Amino acid sequence: MVEPNTKLIVKKAIPRILKAAVWGSLTYIIIYFLPLMLYPSEILPIDFTTELLQFAVIAVFFAVVGVLFSGTILGYGFGIAKAIVIIAYFFIVSGYGVFSVSLPIMEVPINLTVDITIILLMIISVNLLDIVKNLLQAITLLDRKSTAIEFT
Repeated sequence: MVEPNTKLIVKKAIPRILKAAVWGSLTYIIIYFLPLMLYPSEILPIDFTTELLQFAVIAVFFAVVGVLFSGTILGYGFGIAKAIVIIAYFFIVSGYGVFSVSLPIMEVPINLTVDITIILLMIISVNLLDIVKNLLQAITLLDRKSTAIEFT
């Protein structure tokens, strides 16, 4: 009884865990380290490293979980959760569509306010399409499993 479970773990779980670790590492490198190398914090007048690190943690978590549970209902559920979390994160980080920063230039603070609601709406619409895609994939998976005929 123990032997088939061990074979199943070795055959299915370990490759998924290794693939998830690789995807998580690549996601962290691409989302966090690459932008820091391209735009060092000394060059830009605003501090973006904390928001970048928060977004990298969110992206790595959902990349790892997405690979671990790919092809299952939980995988599609985490895909929907990822889209909702990204929408909420960009709402909060962007100040609900109005980005304002104070830049000290030659001892005079300059307040800069930019309305980025159009960009925020684009991010929201793409993530809403991702929610619909994951819902349809989950429905398709359930339909296939419910109509599958097993000859045993």
